[in-house]
Amino acid sequence: MRTLRQLSYIGTTTFFTSLAFLAACSGEIGSGDDGITGGGETTGGNTSGSGSTGSGGTDEPDNGPPEKCIPGIPVTSQIPRLLNRQYDNTVRDLLGVTSVDGELPSDKLGDDFDGPMTSDAWRLYQEVAEKIAKAVMAGPNKSKFISCDPSAAGCLEQTIKTFGRKAFRRPLTDLEVARFQKLGQITPAGTPAEVAEATLIGFLVSPSFLMLPELATDPDGSTEALKLSSYEVATKLSYLLWGSAPDDVLSAAADNNELQSKEQILAQAQRMIAVREKTGPLVTAFHRNWAQMNNGNAHWWTMDHDLETYPLYSAAAKPSWQAELDAFFEDVAFEGGSFKDLLLSNVAFVNKDNAAIYGLDPASYGTELTRVELDATQRPGFLTRVGFLSSYAGYDATSPILRGAFISVYLLGVNPGPPIPGATMQTVQGEFATQRAKIEKLTEPASCKGCHTVINPPGFVMENFDGIGKWQTTDPLGGAIDASVTTNTIDFGDGNVKEITSPLALMQEIAELQKAKQLYAESWVSYAFGRDPNGKDKCVVDQIDTKLAEGGYSILNLLADLTQADSFRVRVRETP
Repeated sequence: MRTLRQLSYIGTTTFFTSLAFLAACSGEIGSGDDGITGGGETTGGNTSGSGSTGSGGTDEPDNGPPEKCIPGIPVTSQIPRLLNRQYDNTVRDLLGVTSVDGELPSDKLGDDFDGPMTSDAWRLYQEVAEKIAKAVMAGPNKSKFISCDPSAAGCLEQTIKTFGRKAFRRPLTDLEVARFQKLGQITPAGTPAEVAEATLIGFLVSPSFLMLPELATDPDGSTEALKLSSYEVATKLSYLLWGSAPDDVLSAAADNNELQSKEQILAQAQRMIAVREKTGPLVTAFHRNWAQMNNGNAHWWTMDHDLETYPLYSAAAKPSWQAELDAFFEDVAFEGGSFKDLLLSNVAFVNKDNAAIYGLDPASYGTELTRVELDATQRPGFLTRVGFLSSYAGYDATSPILRGAFISVYLLGVNPGPPIPGATMQTVQGEFATQRAKIEKLTEPASCKGCHTVINPPGFVMENFDGIGKWQTTDPLGGAIDASVTTNTIDFGDGNVKEITSPLALMQEIAELQKAKQLYAESWVSYAFGRDPNGKDKCVVDQIDTKLAEGGYSILNLLADLTQADSFRVRVRETP
């Protein structure tokens, strides 16, 4: 008896993507054929963003974020692979599969990576496909794939068409249907159940499932832009907003070719964004990225603390502190909040792990996070939550340098440059009543002062929060943390120099700072479109930045407006 993998491939050499194709990704996948038809699009890859458009070219050298808008459509990859999180969501929504051998399906795959498919990654896709197909055919979710007797006449053909429409995010061509049917026509034949299982494996390893191609070639009324098909727009919308395959409503719109105008796209986007349980993960994933939690060089969750100095600290609580920030970002967005609310909202999510740090009775809370409102003067925004404050601190003391550097670089848009060699090994001798006094002495040498004149002040403003985020009015070194500690002159850029006296005053200033809003808009555009900042996307950034400057522009409205960019519905080929 042949294995199901052998059965899947016998007699269908031209049906499935060859390893050479997956390794090269250099040809354009034909819209009516699961094979190579030539073309010459850019190489497919993945980015840390939505994965909906690939890493693509930017038409500019990598010299940092662009300063000016360059009208036009960026050249992008048209054959990115599913990101692992998208793979998990897709097999969950299509087949009801949430685990393989007790783990997420993607835990059995390789990590997300850019560039060509590798032989090891391809092997893992096959192995996971076999396990998923076996579980589906033997379990309660079988009807999600096949709802009839596979031995009955016409059953398998109908299954191929019905399930294929969902798996490929478009109708199958007659040629594709015929090729899938060949799985049941080999000699010696497998049993009907084996053929059905092999067919499902075939779908799960097909490039039209594993990739998100944008390959339509109809012109958009210009010599350079090509219109995406409604099926491609539906896929792009769904994987941006929900990280999964289109639902029935979106699929019906694609079948009726009702995703060609900006108005049609916006109507679907607004409908989808309103489904919080599906769009919420995008909101939290983006804000993790914006807040640098995905940055391997950042300090999130890397620091442990001295239990003698901080008896409320527990390393085991870190996941719940991260969950609080996820819940905070989602709450701000879905309660109609805007950029400024990320810096000013006093909403917190409390459980037994962080209650005492926030000055609340831990006996009143269990393991589940409970939405509460904290003192708005002490706890405005995500930078006053335990997750940030404990991550950006030392083992047994606060770290005004780490906190100030994060605020300066990622919110104020200041680039102080790299630290001098050996900076982390510097020490200072003497008696100090406050951490501020100690850090000022440590960084007073001329080689340090230039950068730390920028970095230190925002960090000093945050000194009312101890090393794990508890409010303090007395420094562990013995001195009072009063206005002499927390009052600092901060240069916010463009001649905006102000004396700031408290965390609330700092957050209020950042919330209105145009540079901070611009960086936020740029992060959204880069993340959503799956490519580095570039001059052509800068035009979209500028449009969003203008709306952010007007005030009252909600995060969810911003998300909807991303789908109105010209590059969301058309594409441009790379010039040879």
